[in-house]
Amino acid sequence: MNHNELAQELAEFWLPTLVDRDWEGRLEVLNEIHAQLYQDLPTQEEYDSIASRFVAAVIEHLGTPPICDKAQAQIYATSAEQGHWSAAFAWQYARQGDTASSPQDSVGKNERRRWPRQWVDKLTQAWVEDATIRCRLIDLSKGGARIATLGGANPPAPGSAIHICVPEDQIREAVVVFSKHDRAGLQFAGTS
Repeated sequence: MNHNELAQELAEFWLPTLVDRDWEGRLEVLNEIHAQLYQDLPTQEEYDSIASRFVAAVIEHLGTPPICDKAQAQIYATSAEQGHWSAAFAWQYARQGDTASSPQDSVGKNERRRWPRQWVDKLTQAWVEDATIRCRLIDLSKGGARIATLGGANPPAPGSAIHICVPEDQIREAVVVFSKHDRAGLQFAGTS
């Protein structure tokens, strides 16, 4: 049985338990299931693949309703489906009061940074010490980047050393220069 088939089978098995609960209740049950999967699966790669596909299948079986609360956003953020991640990010972005009407509005004429920023909007991963952070790369420049964490995770604290995967699968070393709510600004190593 491949990972997709196992994820679908798990979703069908757990759906009766999840369907009558609110999103907070679903999150609690999913956290318990994930803890068990983590213990039962032999590798981290298998766990990551199956757990995220399982969440995607559950969301699909529930009809992919629009996100309306934090627990639901946390569930969507752990899905293997980019559309679910994007919905979680958009909901969190709107809730943080970030009201720029378009990506370009936040990178306007009055930009004072040393290098111009490019809007990226890419799902990625970052690493702080031994912890993996699922995040969205919001913008990128020669000297740094801005990220948003997903699933209610706090961003790393200012001064933290971080490695982040940027487009074209490059891993860049950086330091966190600011963090607020679910956002962090990064300065790449060797730039100042």
